[in-house]
Parts: sequence; structure tokens; C-alpha cells
Amino acid sequence: MDSLEFTRNQKQRLKELGGEDFIDRRFPSESDREKSFDEVTLVLERQNKDGLLRLLRTTRRPTLRQIEREMVDALTSAGFTEVVTPSIISKEFIKRMGITETHNLWKQIFLLDGSRCLRPMLAPSLYHAMRELRRVSRPVSIFEVGSCFRKESKGRQHTEEFTMLNAVELAPERNALERLREMIDTVLKAVRMPNYELQRVESDVYGETIDVFVEGVEVASAATGPHRLDRNWEIVEPWAGVGFGLERLAMVRKQCKILGHVSRSVTHLDGFSLGVM
Repeated sequence: MDSLEFTRNQKQRLKELGGEDFIDRRFPSESDREKSFDEVTLVLERQNKDGLLRLLRTTRRPTLRQIEREMVDALTSAGFTEVVTPSIISKEFIKRMGITETHNLWKQIFLLDGSRCLRPMLAPSLYHAMRELRRVSRPVSIFEVGSCFRKESKGRQHTEEFTMLNAVELAPERNALERLREMIDTVLKAVRMPNYELQRVESDVYGETIDVFVEGVEVASAATGPHRLDRNWEIVEPWAGVGFGLERLAMVRKQCKILGHVSRSVTHLDGFSLGVM
């Protein structure tokens, strides 16, 4: 009976090389285990090296950045304007989102001092921008792409720094839910993921959201207004908004199982381990 499994260090090495499918193998003896480990790591190291060489010599840009460009091009072509706001925001902005010291998400916020924090989401600054820009023109169709930060989010599909792209339209010319579906469709077709599913789920912030799934992976979360949070931002018009996780999209495109391998990292680049040898 096969009773031995890979050692802790061997399992860690397999994870680093993207060999999660091999981790649960079992063996009748130590010699069989060591032989299997050597064979598997040899193949995985070659695959990682080939992937890094392909990036350096051919594609030049990580999948994360390729997807970002595709999304930005699609949204600007569809009439959306990009905005750029700080990564450091006021704690007051967080509280206007209904997240106070007693909220489940509060413990995930990187607090910098008594009044500022690293943004855990893009929505607060987009709310603020919508309120100001509606004085100039309506509808207001804007988006932002950038890093967000949350503590205690590590795991196969989580990381403490992640990249979001949020798009929102204030005072759309048609039904907000219909417009939201158009926005989702525009972006996912641009990144070559036209087959997706929408599912209504409970949300700690919005109460209920429409989550977007591609190949079983949640890649976006969307909502429409009017919403109870709107009054905190002096917003009275209907709106449609969706936030995409770019690392999640990169995971799907590269068929990668660990989010950190396609995230901003000093150990991995575009899904490939930098420690290939």
C-alpha cells in the first residue's frame, strides 16, 4: 500500500513550480518518492524556464498587464474616461462605504495613521469623482485601474495586494441593470472571455451584488444604484458599476491555480517561478 507522501519541503517546491496536481501523490517507499520528485521537478523546471524565456524574447509583457491594456482600450473605445486617484485614502472614505470599526472588513484594512489607510477598494474614490464630474456632464462614464490592499487575504485565490479595474456609469441613458450587462460584456469580450455566468450573492458592503464567473472563478463583482450608500456621497441618480480582479482574469487565461503566481511578486513572473534551478 502506498503510504508515503512528499515531504513538506518537496510540496513547497512543487507549489513554487506550479505543480499542485502532483502534491497528493503517495509512494510505497522513500526511493520511489525521491525518484518521482526528481522526475517531476525536472519537467516543471524546464516548463518554467521555457515560459520565462518566452516572456523575455516574445511576449515582453506579463499577462496581467496585457489584460489591463485590453480592458482599458475596450472601455475608452466605449466612451469611458480613465481617472487616477491615490492609493492612500482617508479613513472617512471607508466609513462612507459603511465599513466602520465593527464591520467584518475593518480588520483587513492597512491603517497608516489615525486618519489614512491604503485603499482596500476603488469604489470610494470613484464615488467622489462621480459626484464632482456630474457637474460637468452627464452621463458620467469613468473607470480606474490600480492596486488595492487587504490584510488576511492570502490563499490560492487571494493576495494582500491585488489589481482592480472598476468601471461605473452615473445617470445612464437606459436601464441601469441593462447598462451593467453591456459593460460586463464589453470588458470580457475584450479579454477573450465571452463565456461567463452571472450570479446574485450577498455582499458585506452592498448587501447584494451580481458576481461574474469565468470557468468557475469569480472574476468580478457588480452592482447598481440607487443604493443606500449613495446618500453618503450625495449621489441621487441611478448608476451601474462593476469591479474586475485582474489577477483572477490572468489566472483563468494562464490556467494557473495560485493567484500569487500571476500577481505582483519577487518570486514569480507571469505565472513562472524565478527560482527555476
